[in-house]
Amino acid sequence: MDIKQRKLATKPFSKQSGKNVTSTPKHKSVSTRRARVLVKRSLGKSFIALAALWPPLVGVAAPVTTPWHQNTEPTEQFSSLDSRVARMQEAQAYYETIIEQGGWKPLDAGELLAEGALRKGDTSQAVSILIIRLAMEYPALHTLCDDRSVLSPSLRHCTFDELIEDAVKDFQQRHGLDVDGVVGKNTLAALNITAEQKKQQLALNIARLTAFEANDEDAYVLVNIPEFRLRYINDGQVKAKKDVVVGKPSWATPSFSDEIEKFVVNPEWRIPLSIATREIAPKVAEDPDYLEKNNIVIRKNSFIDDELVDPSTIDWASVKPYQFDHFLVKLPHDKNPLGKVKYLFPNPHAVYVHDTPYQQWFNEPVRAASHGCIRLEDPFSLAKLIAEEQGVESLMDNVISARDLRESKTFHLKEPLPIHLVYWTAWADENGRINFRNDIYRRDARDTLSLSQLASL
Repeated sequence: MDIKQRKLATKPFSKQSGKNVTSTPKHKSVSTRRARVLVKRSLGKSFIALAALWPPLVGVAAPVTTPWHQNTEPTEQFSSLDSRVARMQEAQAYYETIIEQGGWKPLDAGELLAEGALRKGDTSQAVSILIIRLAMEYPALHTLCDDRSVLSPSLRHCTFDELIEDAVKDFQQRHGLDVDGVVGKNTLAALNITAEQKKQQLALNIARLTAFEANDEDAYVLVNIPEFRLRYINDGQVKAKKDVVVGKPSWATPSFSDEIEKFVVNPEWRIPLSIATREIAPKVAEDPDYLEKNNIVIRKNSFIDDELVDPSTIDWASVKPYQFDHFLVKLPHDKNPLGKVKYLFPNPHAVYVHDTPYQQWFNEPVRAASHGCIRLEDPFSLAKLIAEEQGVESLMDNVISARDLRESKTFHLKEPLPIHLVYWTAWADENGRINFRNDIYRRDARDTLSLSQLASL
């Protein structure tokens, strides 16, 4: 079987005469009952639990028309709310089927990662066990390896080949992990999330998506906080996708909707009172030149007051959290935390989208590192896209000129642009694939409880 044929064989379900079927290897000669006997004899008690997983790999009919984790037609169409919810419900039904048949058991890190990690080229019993687990979500993957190799350590073990690596990479991508095709501790942790947990996660996020109100808007910005991703959507089309950095757990980015009214090139950073008193004041107390070194000035009565205050007149050691009579402002500079541009949507949380000089964060899979605002990758591309979509392309000439002159200048949008900061830990993406992310702010349990309380009323 050549590589192309084998890749086709790994597709979890195929359509035949309008029905969903599993891909079953033609060479299969070991019955399910015989397989269980072999497991008990050859692998012993420690692997009997894995034997219970065997029937779903070869006999469960698909509850979905197109596998929910597999790409549909490659498109940037951001499907309707109903389509996304329906896709998630299909996945929920799939996990329910797995749960009814016993689910999957946690994989033992000591056994699977005895050599530190599993990667392409490895041949071992650990690879065989990995395939059993992967096949629960990629149901035909076990056909790449002779059944007896999985069932008995005395026979030839399975090999971690290109197709298994592809499945691992897809799994990693759908779970927000480093996509390297190597099974290490983080990928193993994601593999050990139970089918029941995934089913519950989908149920909660179906409720969240159902409550989402942007479906009828022509154009809007969507930031999914746990995904660390911003999308610009117009007329149902995803026009841009950008990575973002969101608030660390101690400074969580809130979920809310608003409208972007303007953006500022070479912005000043109006330092929030919490940061001014809790973080900066102690540093000035230790180093009186700290403000000057960091291009920070003190404005007397407001953030826009021209009257400045001499820092030497303030007893910085006595400044208490949230108690300060003046206003700290960091002037435009290469090291300004807001970078070269910020997008403003006035809100009580003082949260906005902005550039950042700390570009290294965009190389990380988990990007919860800010004080609550949203740091945006390639931020001027969003301004350019908005200008084009609103028919004011010439605006960008002035934007670029102001940026290059290091002049702080405000530009108002022709029309306010809705922006939605959402907290989805499971969702169907624009290609219909089901994604999961970690609950970085531990909101899932709280929201699940709230939903159950509402349901009981």
